[in-house]
Amino acid sequence: MKFRNKKIILPFIALILVAGFFVAKTFAQSQQNFDLTVSPVFFDFSSNPGDKITNRIRIRNNTTSDMKVKIGVGKMAGDVNGDLTLKSSNNDDTLSWINFNSTEITAKPLEWTDIPFTIKIPDDAAFGYYWAITFAQEGNGTLGKTGAALTGASAVPILLNVKHAGAKAEGKVAEFKVDPYVSEYLPVNFTVKIQNVGNIHIKPIGNVFIRSGNNKDLAILDINSEQGNIIPGTIRQFNTSWADGFLVKEPVLEFGEPKKDKNGNVIEKVSINWDKLTSFRIGQYTADLLLVFDDGTKDVTLSGETTFWVFPWKAVLIILAVLIFLIIALRFILKSYINRELKKREKTLK
Repeated sequence: MKFRNKKIILPFIALILVAGFFVAKTFAQSQQNFDLTVSPVFFDFSSNPGDKITNRIRIRNNTTSDMKVKIGVGKMAGDVNGDLTLKSSNNDDTLSWINFNSTEITAKPLEWTDIPFTIKIPDDAAFGYYWAITFAQEGNGTLGKTGAALTGASAVPILLNVKHAGAKAEGKVAEFKVDPYVSEYLPVNFTVKIQNVGNIHIKPIGNVFIRSGNNKDLAILDINSEQGNIIPGTIRQFNTSWADGFLVKEPVLEFGEPKKDKNGNVIEKVSINWDKLTSFRIGQYTADLLLVFDDGTKDVTLSGETTFWVFPWKAVLIILAVLIFLIIALRFILKSYINRELKKREKTLK
């Protein structure tokens, strides 16, 4: 009886394994179809009312099979950090300005495909308009590897400035701060928030200059080196850090990733850079912010200033303890030497 059961069960198990293999293979192939490359990663146009812009996007199907791609257009806005994001609602008349020869194409495997598009700007258009061209596989959501990464989606941004009387490229420093105000060790982290108070997008770039007293330009940190745009009505945040010093706090790495404790906090250690012994950071420092953007006729500057302290109190205590020990030891040695010499002289006089 047992033998008969085995003869029945074994083919059944084999059938399940074969079916599972084909299901896994089909699933892997479907996942492979989500590999698409887009060029360029964004467009930045400046035109007059009534103009017609003609351009193209190139997509490459990185898989080994045909891929059916659906092309769409969405409206862009800025999130809480000023980064570009697709709006959930696309009820906007300006979306009809962008047209394609076809909104559905079949991308050949391992080949580039050109997608021409046009933007017809109405005569009454003015100032800034912001969209994103999206790519999706039929029956699925937006592809995971397409163009510039946006918050909540992947797409190719289009920034359009329509030249018109009253266009205003204007920005201001909404915040420039250091965190924390007093640091035991480097790095010191800076947050820069720039608000666009105009009606067209701006692209401020520049630096943070670190100085201490008469020591100028101890460090020059880049702000917006990737040349990100800020669209009207948004505040964009930029972050940078100063980590050039003798004592620097760094995360402990485990398998190439920052190690965390049971509470999810990154475990850190203090690293000693012996090649930067002369860069022992201690005292009060000043950080000067200087950014520049083009308003269409001239360069406009944005500036700010903040102060902070670096005080490695543990290292200072150790150094003081060593100095005190050396002073006490030196006094003891000198006193012993003097007493010994006095005794020698006393014996000589006798």
